[in-house]
Formats: sequence, structure tokens, C-alpha cells
Amino acid sequence: MDPGYETVVDPTTIVYTMTAMVIHGVMVAAQLGLAAYLLATGTLALLAPGLDKPWLQRLGAEHPGLPNASAHAAARVALGLALLAPFAVGASFAVSLAASFASLAVLASAERGLPRVPGRPGRLARGVAMACAAVVAGFSVWEGEDGLDLGVEVIATAQGWRTHELDWQLENDLKAPKVGDVAPDFALQDPEGGVAVRLSDFRGKRPVALVFGSYT
Repeated sequence: MDPGYETVVDPTTIVYTMTAMVIHGVMVAAQLGLAAYLLATGTLALLAPGLDKPWLQRLGAEHPGLPNASAHAAARVALGLALLAPFAVGASFAVSLAASFASLAVLASAERGLPRVPGRPGRLARGVAMACAAVVAGFSVWEGEDGLDLGVEVIATAQGWRTHELDWQLENDLKAPKVGDVAPDFALQDPEGGVAVRLSDFRGKRPVALVFGSYT
């Protein structure tokens, strides 16, 4: 095996890494989903304010009786763009942070402005959108960075390292001995630093065990 090859595997590190990847993946999905929802519903409300379709109502795009409906729709479009600005054009994360809080306020205000009718379509979609806005805002405050920008960077970096590791293995691990192969010969100093002991000296005589401790 290549003497430069050193692997340290800690199960807890794997758990932490996978947990971080899942969290960042969820944040990317939440911020992208919220931005897409705001852009879609806001654009539809601006371009087709009289369009009355059941699927639009289930998306929460229709707001019968909502005051200042045009201004509300324009605000949705602006907030959707602001949520994408740090990732798309390198804007400060404060832009998306403010947009996430504003999105929560706008969506909550619209929900309060709707007539209280049991079973009104779109309530689930609006609730999920508000939950995404709250999660995005909280995560951005916690990390001090834009969740979408950070998440994409973390995932892309991890994928890049994975590709690098696979390339390394293809180049070097082919030389590593397989189970059942004769171990390559090597020499180590005895504990007193005296003569070197070679593995081949014990071949055919007795088993050899290497014990690594904190003193090595």
C-alpha cells in the first residue's frame, strides 16, 4: 500500500457529517421552495388576477377579499427574488435574511386577511410556506450566512471531495493487498530503538500482531 495513505474513520464523525449534509439539504430545499412559491403565486396574481382555478386556490394563489391585492402580489415577487439574490448575484446575506422575515410577515398578514371559511383551499400550502420562511430566517440568524448559498457550497464541496477520494482510491488502492494475499514485507524498530525487526523474519514461524497505542 502507498505509505502516504492514512485513513482515520470515526463513526461519530460520519454521523455528524451526514447530519450536517441533511440539514443543509433541507435548508436549500426550504429556501428554494419558498422563493419559487412566492414568485409563482405573486406572478399569477399580478398577471391573471381574475383567474379562478381550483389548483390555483390549492396553491394559495387566490386571495378573495384581500385588501391591496396587487401590492401584496408585487411584494411576493420582490421577496422571492430577494431570497435568491445572495446565491444568484452575490448579494449580502442580509438581503435574504430580511426577505425571509418579511415573507413570514406578508404570508401571515394575508392569512389573517382571508375570510374565516372552514376548508378554504390553499391553507396547507400557505402554512408550509410560512413554516419555510420561519426555518430559513432562524437558520440564517444562527449561521450568520445565507442558507441557500451556504448549503450549495457545502454540498458541492463534499461532492468534490468524494470525487477526489474515489479518484485517489482508483489510483492507489489497486496496489493494496487483498484478503488472503501475502502481506508486504516491512521493518520496524524494537521498543528500545535497537535492531530493526522484519516481518519476513517470522514468516512460516508464528503469527504477527501489530498493536498501536497512545505510546506509538
